[in-house]
Order: sequence, then structure tokens, then C-alpha cells
Amino acid sequence: MEGVLGKRYWTLWSSATLANLGDGMRIVALPLIAYSVSDDPVDITLIAVFAALPGLLVGPLAGVMVDRLDRRGVIAVAHGLRALLVLAFALLVQDGETDLLSVYALAVLLPLLEVFADSAAQPLLAELLPERLLERGNSRLFIARMLAQDVLGSPVAGFLIGVSASLPFLANGATFAGAMVLVLMVRGPAAPVTGRPGARPRIRTGTIRSAASGVGRDLREGVAAIWHTPLVRAIALTSAALNFVLLTGSALLVVYAKQDLRLTDEEYALLFTAAAVGSALGGWVAPRVAARLGTGPTMVLSLVGVGMSRAAFGLAPGLWLALGSFFAIGAATFVYNVAVTSYLQRVTPHALIGRVYATTQAASYGAALLAALTAGVLAQVTSVRTIMLAGGIAAIGCGIACRWTTPRERGRDEEGTPLPTVPGADGRPEK
Repeated sequence: MEGVLGKRYWTLWSSATLANLGDGMRIVALPLIAYSVSDDPVDITLIAVFAALPGLLVGPLAGVMVDRLDRRGVIAVAHGLRALLVLAFALLVQDGETDLLSVYALAVLLPLLEVFADSAAQPLLAELLPERLLERGNSRLFIARMLAQDVLGSPVAGFLIGVSASLPFLANGATFAGAMVLVLMVRGPAAPVTGRPGARPRIRTGTIRSAASGVGRDLREGVAAIWHTPLVRAIALTSAALNFVLLTGSALLVVYAKQDLRLTDEEYALLFTAAAVGSALGGWVAPRVAARLGTGPTMVLSLVGVGMSRAAFGLAPGLWLALGSFFAIGAATFVYNVAVTSYLQRVTPHALIGRVYATTQAASYGAALLAALTAGVLAQVTSVRTIMLAGGIAAIGCGIACRWTTPRERGRDEEGTPLPTVPGADGRPEK
């Protein structure tokens, strides 16, 4: 049926949503456990630093492995190992034997496995859906991720940890185990769609896997596919820049909210609620916007929207403009994410998609780590309000740069043209 996502998609959706519900609980509970061991701010912030390292250091390698292995198997193994790690940590918490070393180990190992799971999930989703449904499928998945992790997972963790410190981690282990079972229930790839790059479920002799002499060449091919394709290159660079711009301010958000906006704890929490509602709206309208405008113009529009909203937040005198700004930031960011993810899935050959996705994500992780290290330095030389305002102007600049650096699209058919840089990667002969 036209527009129906199908049982296999919804099974994958359920698996991802369940895993993200557990992530939301752990993200809240793990810093609280660390705080019970040490109240040194440096010890606590190291959790975020360790969590960002795997995506930066291992992301491209994970992409190579995902392109060589069965994607469902990679996700299932990652979820299974994460379940074992979290359940083992829950036993440590229950026995009162937690220390910072175990906290840091969990903070590194879970994101490491998540890199493999996420790198495999994007190409798997592209296998299960025809091109015309990619935006819709991604928007539903992103909305569910946000609601499960940020809206449901956080308050559930607060309730569970009030009963027992180990309960959020026991629940997280159960969600990972359930996610593993569900992804194993996703049956083979969708039937090939005529003209769609990467539609063939197996790569024939003479394609990228057999031609590559090793991991190094695989990595170079993934980077080349990004760098030599204008819109894909723009997506990778812009996403990294946007991550740096937004996360530099986010690292100082609580300071800005308390000192400049003078918000109460309850009002501060409302900022995230506003962003969540805006994100849900953005995810809902993203398929329509991308279908009407195309990927390049949608990137420009959403980046300018993010920039104007962040600048408004930097100028906010109090709660109400701050809430409206966070709502708009959430909506514009979601439109951007849905549009660029769907575009990458559409144009990237099946044999390259893991590397392309993981490498672009590694750039974003690197920007996030740099933002965390830069925020404190900037706060020493200027005001937090100035940092927020400058971030908005920089995001608008990213949008303007995209307007002049991305190719002009002559229609949706041209937008679906596959990456041309690695001949034979999708099983077609070189022209």
C-alpha cells in the first residue's frame, strides 16, 4: 500500500524506541551514581568527555565493519553486550561496590557499542523502506527516540532511583535485551526498488568489498565518497559546525538560565519540555518540507531557523521568550536531521552507507568534544549571553554558507542521484 511503512519497519522502530527508553534512564542515573561516589565537578564532567570519545575515535572503523557484516546481527550483538554490561553494573550498585572506575568504564563502553548499533541501523532502515518513505520513516524514528529518551526515560529514572539506586540500570538492561530480540525479528531486506542505489541485498564480485585490500582502503573510500560529493560534503561539515555552535552554548546552559534569565529549577526544566514539543512538531512536518523544497533548501531554511532561535534565546529577558526560542530550536533541528539523514540513505550505495554515516557522525562527535572543552575558556573572556548570541549568528552563517556551497537542485529526481565517486559500489558497472 502507498505510504505504509510496513511490519519490518515498525519492528525496527520498536527495537530502537525500547533501547532509547533505557538510554534515557541511564543518562539520568549514571551521573547521580557518580555524584554519590565523588562530588568533584571534574570527576562528573569526565563522564560526558568519555561518552563522546568512542564516536570520534571508533566511528569510521565501525562504519567499515557495518559495511562488511550483516546489519541486523551487528545491532543485535551490540544490544546484547550492552544489556550484559548494564546488568553487571546494576549488581555492583546493588552490592554497594561502585567506584569511579566502573562508572567511567560504563560511560565509555556503552557509547562504543552504540556507535556500532547506530551505524548499522541507518543502512538497515534504508533497506526496509522505498525512497519515497525515507523522510517519513526517519521522522517517526527520531520522534520516538526523543520522546522515549528525554520525555519518558528521565522521569522514570527519577522514580526508580528513588526506590533503589540499581533499578534504573536493571530496567536499562531489560530494555536492551528486549531491543535485541526485536531486531532479530526483522526479516530480510526489502525487495529491490528500481533505480535505487544500494537496493541489492548482496554485493557481487568486483564490488567495493572484494576490491578493497584492507580497512585502510575502506576508510579512504568512505571519506572520498563524502568529500567528492558536494551536498554530502556540505552535510558533514555543516553538521559538525552546527554541533559545535549549539553544544558550546549548551555546556553553559544552566549558568545562563540561572544567572542571566534567573529561572527557577522548575522553569529551567520547562526549557527541555519546550524543546521536546518543538522537536515532535519538527519531526512531523519534516517529510512535507523536504518533499516540497529538496534537501539543500531545507538545510538552509532549518539552519537559519536554528540560528535565529538561538540568537533570540541569547537576547531573551526572561522565561517566555526563552521557552519560545527552545521550542523553535527543537523544531528546526529536527527538520534538519530528518532531511539530511534521509538524503544520505537515498544517495549512498549500499556498500558505503555504514562508512558515510559513521564518518559524518565522527566529525560531529569531534565537534561536540571540542565544544565541551571550549565552553569554559570562552566563559572566562566573555559573557554567557554573548556566547549564546554569537552561536545564533554562527548558525545563520552556516545556513548562508550552505546556500552558496550546495548544488542547485533541478528536482527531486536529481536529488536521488547516487554518490558517483566509487564505481561499482552499488553493484553497477562503471560508466
